Amino acid sequence: MDDIAALKASLSGWDRLGDISLLLVLLGVLLVSMTQFEWLIPWSGLAKFPKWQGPLGQIGALLLIVGLAGEIVAARSSRNINDQITAEIANRAGAAIERSKALEKDAAQLRLQLAKLKWRVITPEQQATLVEALKNAPRGPVTVLHGLDDEPWSFALQIRDALKVAGFDPALEQSPAALNLPGTWILVRDPQHPPRHAVPLQAAFREIHIDLDGQQNPQHIPNADSVVVLIGSRRP
Repeated sequence: MDDIAALKASLSGWDRLGDISLLLVLLGVLLVSMTQFEWLIPWSGLAKFPKWQGPLGQIGALLLIVGLAGEIVAARSSRNINDQITAEIANRAGAAIERSKALEKDAAQLRLQLAKLKWRVITPEQQATLVEALKNAPRGPVTVLHGLDDEPWSFALQIRDALKVAGFDPALEQSPAALNLPGTWILVRDPQHPPRHAVPLQAAFREIHIDLDGQQNPQHIPNADSVVVLIGSRRP
């Protein structure tokens, strides 16, 4: 039997004592009333037994005292046990929260390990860092291009979603160009005069350890103000 079960069993015992004490109080009040109030004596039938009135009154008073004492003790004990149960539940809740945090941390580490072994992943922590890094950055057109395989598409989708949270409105497109460029790239029409949001984007991704290698590629850039983030296959 655990601590809470034992406390509940004890609380049940004190509650029963409280119920019994309440019955004693009621019985004591009844006996005292029947022997002390003259108008009740004929109704109670004690008029025929005058010698019983004194002892019954004393018994009633004793029952009343014992019942009240029992009520006080039971109420105080029940309150103390309830406080102990509340404290134990709070302690267990705190321990459960700590275990949950530990499991969440383990899950995050597992996700990172899985990402290193297999698919690239942007964790919630990385997304938060990216959003913070781009908080004051200028906004502009962004297109996220990805290769044909599932892994580049999955990574590109995560990047698109992270940029949306950061306040951009990126497009997501599939492109054969990604087949020839493994890794992650940032493409602009003119590297000497890049769009004003290109460099902040590159710096923000560097904050989450994603290097966007810069490259000039007018073929896939719709206009001089646009930036293309190209997601190729994962580098060995």
